[in-house]
Amino acid sequence: MSALTLRTRQETPLREALRLSWPATLSLLLHSGYRVNDQYWVQFLGPDAQASLGITAFMLILNFAFIQLVHAGTLARVAQHTGAGDHQGVEDALRAALKVGMVWIALVALAGWLTSGIWVRFLGASGQVEVWSKVYLERIYVCLPLIALKPISDGIFIGLGNTMVPMILSALTVALNFFLNPLLIYGAGGWDGMGIAGAAWATGFSRGLGGLLGLVLLRRLYGLRPRLRQKVPWAEVRRLFAIGAPMAMSTAAYSLAFILVLKTSVEPFGRTVQAGLGAAFNGVEAIAYCGLLGPAIAVSGMVGRHVGAKRFAAAQAAVRACVALSVGISLVFTLVFLLAPERLARVFSEDPAVQAQAVLYLMVAAWSQSATAVNSVLDQALVGAGRTGAMALISATGYALRIPLAFVLAHVLAFGPAGVWWSLNASNYLKLLAIIPLYRWQMRRLSAA
Repeated sequence: MSALTLRTRQETPLREALRLSWPATLSLLLHSGYRVNDQYWVQFLGPDAQASLGITAFMLILNFAFIQLVHAGTLARVAQHTGAGDHQGVEDALRAALKVGMVWIALVALAGWLTSGIWVRFLGASGQVEVWSKVYLERIYVCLPLIALKPISDGIFIGLGNTMVPMILSALTVALNFFLNPLLIYGAGGWDGMGIAGAAWATGFSRGLGGLLGLVLLRRLYGLRPRLRQKVPWAEVRRLFAIGAPMAMSTAAYSLAFILVLKTSVEPFGRTVQAGLGAAFNGVEAIAYCGLLGPAIAVSGMVGRHVGAKRFAAAQAAVRACVALSVGISLVFTLVFLLAPERLARVFSEDPAVQAQAVLYLMVAAWSQSATAVNSVLDQALVGAGRTGAMALISATGYALRIPLAFVLAHVLAFGPAGVWWSLNASNYLKLLAIIPLYRWQMRRLSAA
């Protein structure tokens, strides 16, 4: 039982946040390495390949929404069981995630593989961009059950209060991905490689290995065994899905809204804007977002464990510490985006026109980094507390507003691509105005319960 109890030594909330945040941040930065690796290596296939990754990026986020149904619920339940010192509860959550959650992921993978062509055409891809987008997506869906293992095992470690192991596993698997990408894309020793399909296979193989190693380490470090021959703990499954489903809805709304923005507002500007978005969003902002989200990931486990132990004041102190950390990181990225966008864009594209569009995106996105930071921490705090329903509704509404805002600013008011990117900023601030009072209300309810 001792492996699952909270640390006995006293830590200030800020110290605990720092201890958990930096490995979580580095882990997420390493995770972004998959997208960065892909974006970097496919640039030598040309702008069509970059546009393909820019378009499919939002389908990958939609995929994560389905994974998050399992990931978020498992993280919260493991954290709460850990705070209560309930070893059997943690094993039940693990078994629920593997026996029911992985069946769910397999069904999503099958549906995605069958409909990849429809999604690619809906996203506005045509010609070679359509062909390569479909090839990439189909291979991703084949690998989706393997890809899902890593975030699920990470969620269990984070719930237990261990962000170091996910970081180490991420470092190993991203290094493997960096080695596999050029080999599978371009070949070696007389073999021509698989082109853009190689990037998808490299992602599937490396992430799958990280997830399998995570499950092995959960058993060795914490004595956690899924005991798959035992019956499904349906009560735990229901609680896990009740927490995870709203988070999945929120992430799906983010992805679907962005897909519709691409279709209605970005597609008319053509391939150059699509490629610039891919370079800036996949290659640059992905790194910034991971930096902001590190303290948010840390707070989800911290709040969950404190709520499980009925320490509500400590939970709120943890949130304040993580907000301060995340906002501090966001200000650094704001300055970088404003002062060095050209240098960042050149890393991910050799095409001057694509670089110009990437620079424009970064200059606009710089102004919403702090809002994204606070939003992320409060969202994840509510995940840890198991209060995700109203938060997901607010998020989905904010994301939906992007669709008309982007079209009006970009095309009706003729601000061009910059209008699309400013609509994203506006929705982030509107969401923030709603999520702050919701968080305060939910914490008051928990304290009074």
